Amino acid sequence: MKRCLSIGLLLLVALATLPAGASTFLAMSQKEMLRQSTAVVEGRVLKVSSFWDVTGRIIQTEALVQVEETVVGEAPTIVVLRTFGGTVDGYRVEAHGFPQFNVNERLLLFVGAEKDGAASVVGYRQGQYRLIESHGQEMAVPTFEGGSLVTLDGSPAPRAQAVPLASLKDSIRAEARRVNLLQVHE
Repeated sequence: MKRCLSIGLLLLVALATLPAGASTFLAMSQKEMLRQSTAVVEGRVLKVSSFWDVTGRIIQTEALVQVEETVVGEAPTIVVLRTFGGTVDGYRVEAHGFPQFNVNERLLLFVGAEKDGAASVVGYRQGQYRLIESHGQEMAVPTFEGGSLVTLDGSPAPRAQAVPLASLKDSIRAEARRVNLLQVHE
């Protein structure tokens, strides 16, 4: 009994040290994200709006993204993306690990199939990169934060690093050609 109590106490202490908003997500390779995508696009966020879902219990956010370039696949000129979380009538829901959008930000996105008129970002924030200018070069910065990525065996996955946008797009096109998944745009 004493051993069970001490193991339980140790587990409770370990859980108490985790951040309250921590989430764990399964790390996805670029190939896996492409398999679940209908397109990979580069674009600018035009509008962001949050609302209650039809049940009135879940806050969702929609972002309208003007597509500047379709890297692979097929996409309309404006993509409607939906995700969990947002602020409505003073109520705020932070959905850790889910995509977040800001008006006028430029993004590279792995876009999933449409549901109810809106698409999703594949791999949660793993499929979302912010595009920034750094030392005269356009960089793709991973947005995944606020949680941890693990591999299938449960070990921590390496964190994605910022990369030159051109290199990332070349890598995505090469992978799409290699597995013959999506139409490649050059």
